[in-house]
Amino acid sequence: MRRVEGRVARGTRKGVDPVANQWVILHRVGSDRAAPLDSTRTSASGQFSIRYKTSGDTGAVYFVSTTYGGVAYFTSPLRAPVVRGDDATLTVFDTTSGPVAIKLGGRHVIVGLPQANGNRPIGEVYDLENDTTVTLIARDSLSPVWSAHVPPSAVGFQLNTSGDLAAGAISRRGTTVGLYVPLSPGIRQLAFTYELPPTAFPLAIPVERPTGVFEILVQEPTARVEGPLLREMAPVSTDGRVFRRFLAQDLTTSSVLRIDVASLAGTDRERVFFGVGIALLAAMTIALVFAARRANPRRANAVAGLTSVSPTPSRSRALLREIAMLDADFERRVNVDAAARAAYDSTRASLKAALVEALAAERRSA
Repeated sequence: MRRVEGRVARGTRKGVDPVANQWVILHRVGSDRAAPLDSTRTSASGQFSIRYKTSGDTGAVYFVSTTYGGVAYFTSPLRAPVVRGDDATLTVFDTTSGPVAIKLGGRHVIVGLPQANGNRPIGEVYDLENDTTVTLIARDSLSPVWSAHVPPSAVGFQLNTSGDLAAGAISRRGTTVGLYVPLSPGIRQLAFTYELPPTAFPLAIPVERPTGVFEILVQEPTARVEGPLLREMAPVSTDGRVFRRFLAQDLTTSSVLRIDVASLAGTDRERVFFGVGIALLAAMTIALVFAARRANPRRANAVAGLTSVSPTPSRSRALLREIAMLDADFERRVNVDAAARAAYDSTRASLKAALVEALAAERRSA
């Protein structure tokens, strides 16, 4: 018999307050079956305890979730026979539709070699920082919680789903890329790719908002990269591909960076390898957090223990969030007909299959 002993607490500037009478749900997701296993309410001190038995698929994932203010929060997969303490703590936050200042801790642009069609693959990664104690939600379905822009000639736009955002979390409308999922306190990484034709170069990249770290990785050795405060660093490489690396810090909105590349005819199709960018982001994100704490220790102490930093987010966490939201919504329904049950089962089966695949991929790459 396994058990999870945790608590639900609401993050505030002064610390954390227990959340009493809050529903928490134990979930199971395996290759054989997937469903909520049990649920309970928290005590006056925000505590909860659930006992459960494992069964079936030995690779099944068990986790606990709660929904607060319409936003789902969940634990990491329960690995040990008894899970308690931080691993079983669900820190929730009040929600607001704004205004909340989302800081841009870092922006990273990766420029690949030309593909067979002449287009160059571009990868962009943003480090979004919500250092408040409220979760930012969209005002409506048409209003993103955060947005950026891509060049007008960008084609083949895709969200990088290896991160902690599910497909559909962002959408492109013209040159605007909007994020439509809640932004809870902490650091969230947003990554996407697109292609640019040769006519897009020289490429001017305006700095739309103050940026803590701006990094450009260019695969072409003869490329010219210019911009205020921009310095060329030691190159980085992955799988035999070498990228020149340029770095700038504390850029203002008046800054413009420029990338010029030679007109080359590609023969082999290239793609953006996020392994380079994500590996650098892992160290960079941690450095940003500690730098912020050194710069403002009083503010850091106010939110200490509330912010969950995940420098290397996983696809499995995005899927866990979707399953938790789906289960919580279904549990709240009073009258469920056969059609609604069938729709729920079908959606959950699809998410379960995707989660099993994502976990297997993460285990192979570990």
